Amino acid sequence: MMQRRLGLIAAGWLTAASGAMYPGTPLYAQNSEPAKEQQQQVGASRLDEIVVTARRIEESLQDTPIALTAVTDAALEERGVEQITGVANIAPNVNFSYAGTSSGSDAAAVIFIRGVGQNDFTLVTDPGVGVYVDGVYLGRSIGSVLDVFDLKQIEILRGPQGTLFGRNTIGGAINLTTREIGDELGGSARIILGEDHRLETFLTLDVPLNDSFALSFSAVRRERDGTVLRNDGTRLGDDNMRGGRIKARWQVNERWRSVLSLDGVDEDEESAAEVILDVIENSPFVAFFNNNTFGNGSVDPACARTAPPGGALANANCANDQFVLGPFRSAETGASGSDIRSWGVSLTNEFELRDRLNIKSISAYREVDGVFFRPSDGTPFAIFQTDSVYAQQQFSQEIQLLGSNFDGRFTWVGGLFYFQEKGAASDIVRGIVGNFPRDIGASTDNNNWAVFGEATLEVSERLRLSAGLRYTDENKETDLHSVSLVTGANVLFGTADAVIKQSFNEVTWRAAAIVDISEHSNAYFTASTGFKSGGVVQRNTGRTPAAPTFEPEFVDLFELGLKSEFAKIGLRVNIAAFYSEYSAIQLDGVPPGSGFGTVQFNAGEADISGLEVEFDWKPTDSLAFSGALGLIDTEYTQLAEGSFVTLHDKLIRTPRVTGSLGASYKLFTEHGTFTPRIDWVYKSRHAFEPSNTALTTENGYHAFNAALSYVHPAQPWRFMAGVVNLADEQYLLAADFNGTIGYELGIFARPRNWFISARYDF
Repeated sequence: MMQRRLGLIAAGWLTAASGAMYPGTPLYAQNSEPAKEQQQQVGASRLDEIVVTARRIEESLQDTPIALTAVTDAALEERGVEQITGVANIAPNVNFSYAGTSSGSDAAAVIFIRGVGQNDFTLVTDPGVGVYVDGVYLGRSIGSVLDVFDLKQIEILRGPQGTLFGRNTIGGAINLTTREIGDELGGSARIILGEDHRLETFLTLDVPLNDSFALSFSAVRRERDGTVLRNDGTRLGDDNMRGGRIKARWQVNERWRSVLSLDGVDEDEESAAEVILDVIENSPFVAFFNNNTFGNGSVDPACARTAPPGGALANANCANDQFVLGPFRSAETGASGSDIRSWGVSLTNEFELRDRLNIKSISAYREVDGVFFRPSDGTPFAIFQTDSVYAQQQFSQEIQLLGSNFDGRFTWVGGLFYFQEKGAASDIVRGIVGNFPRDIGASTDNNNWAVFGEATLEVSERLRLSAGLRYTDENKETDLHSVSLVTGANVLFGTADAVIKQSFNEVTWRAAAIVDISEHSNAYFTASTGFKSGGVVQRNTGRTPAAPTFEPEFVDLFELGLKSEFAKIGLRVNIAAFYSEYSAIQLDGVPPGSGFGTVQFNAGEADISGLEVEFDWKPTDSLAFSGALGLIDTEYTQLAEGSFVTLHDKLIRTPRVTGSLGASYKLFTEHGTFTPRIDWVYKSRHAFEPSNTALTTENGYHAFNAALSYVHPAQPWRFMAGVVNLADEQYLLAADFNGTIGYELGIFARPRNWFISARYDF
């Protein structure tokens, strides 16, 4: 295997004059004649051409040697997708949810692509899949569950993107492009009404002031009741958010364009819709509450379950499974809430230095502040409660140089990237065992810089070779604390705090060969690497002599793809087969003897292999089908010392099979166009915990959505009525296990619900 890998690296260096034939850049067109002919063929097709920026330049989806899914704003609206979590129902081998079972907040993104991601939300835990908005990297998972109201397109890049993208894209990248400012005065207004008192309003407005300067305004407001009813009448999992974006575009001259963007979101909601799946009676916390000696493992017979699950004796004073009330009921009574505020500003400048040579600068600053609090024992008793305070600020600067030579046969992208962030977070933990309440948290000061490049050489009419390289240097400084609010003493270290400094540097690369098999199809082979830096465990609740750290993780990917488009029959089919070697895997859990807090650790090594198929087919101007199939197998091959997973466990949030299928039919009448649509999603069995516990494993599900839309023949009106989760399927979106505190928690998908919407374009 090592010889094979070195051979691939050597091949990458030998072909290092490479990126792919660019149909164009944002400022000028540089199409070759074959590319123009291909565009004309696509234009004659019933399929719309999809232009992506997965390699930092604009190019056709079909010419990009990367497994990626691109979804336009129109397709998102047609499918009824509200947040970017919805891409998990479109792209194969993608799982996109949130960390509500561990944080209490719906705003903390949890993204896994091809078995690689990150389950935790803490300030010192980096995401494994990068989220980018107009080229700006979002450094933390909190605040990354974004709204799609003002998006032009979403691109889901699968596999490590360690060449052209910034920090920690070891699993892949979610690349979001916001709506461009229109050249004419106008906009749109939309309203959605639905079950659970759903009310959503959207407004966009474009205001061109003159030939060179234009503004746009976008606003959104969402309200909806939660799905989980507590005994005190509170509903968990509600929506209550407002947000907006202002953009300004200034065409300074023929060669210089500048775009300024300011956005903000305010969410003031109850906690995520978590419910108790199991009360673990012999856990230290629950056993102590049930009048047992702490840590001896015994359980008072008056409080022990008689026949699991759900067979607890109905003693109202005991914490046991009598409080497992089902997927949408909770007996918790503690304080609950999730208040998140985020805002950011970015400035993008594009300069045409000369013909076929551009420079692009992206400067950005972002802030996220949050307070989220909730009980997590699933009972009416104050066994365990967390109140979290979170703040993060980041600045990033990226400079890209884009060019082409030899009549577009040699194209390249190079650049510099700098990222700096500071943050502080505290978890105020309240419990009945030990030295509580306790303030457990950290402050961070991190910086990251990188130099990168990727180029593509058209060797012949049928062959293109591409290669890229990135050097990353990252420094992290973390100041940890774990202080008893009763005594004021540092519970863990015996000193005021513990400052840990870490440095990481790595070279990542990608090499690809793209072969045009025919006028309809091309094949590619890609070998690439990715890494995610190590870190420090924030939740120091055990009796360790020093703050534990964890090492970087790595992925080596080998991928073979086939992309085909048959314009005459309106069919586009893309296939990718891949094999990954995943090492020093960063997992989080509660190992025995680690205390009650979730910690990060390096679990070992795994092999990941799979197949992905995506298609769009429009056999007629009225009938359309789209679908995806993902097959994946994950297997631990070696476990690190002290790892509590087993070789029989599977990587979390990674179903062996994912599938989706959508169908729509446009019925043209003199009264307008009616379009019925139905979508099906399937995910097979998948675990949410590294140890693959039974109750925190989803056994697989089928889900259906249906909608009917109508477009007025003479007026700019659009109407839609639909049903989400048509079959009322019950399935888990997230789950969490803590054997020390004594709970297994889950969040179930919203049950069947209806909606109607109206949109007016002006």
